[in-house]
Amino acid sequence: MPIKPVDFEKIKHQSSNIYEITVAMSRRAKEINEQLRSELEEKLAPFKMKTRNPTNEAEADRVFPEQVSISVRFEKMPKPTITAIEEFAEKKYTFDYRDSREGRKSKT
Repeated sequence: MPIKPVDFEKIKHQSSNIYEITVAMSRRAKEINEQLRSELEEKLAPFKMKTRNPTNEAEADRVFPEQVSISVRFEKMPKPTITAIEEFAEKKYTFDYRDSREGRKSKT
């Protein structure tokens, strides 16, 4: 996979501290990754049941074409980090500080 450089000039205007921006984008990327993972597991669940409870021995080692196509489709999707960076650049989410007693944490 080729490396895609990020133009910080597009996102630098939202904060003067690049580390704050990086933390906000990484937290959003984690959220996106969790959403994609749960969606993938939900779509693959019927196939897992078939391989865990096979009706015959040949079905236990079987790979279903639908299962492969679902996995390939998810592999071709943009990575969560790229999506988070693009969303931040388009101002689809922002971050701010929570109460100062909790420390300097950003919300996404």
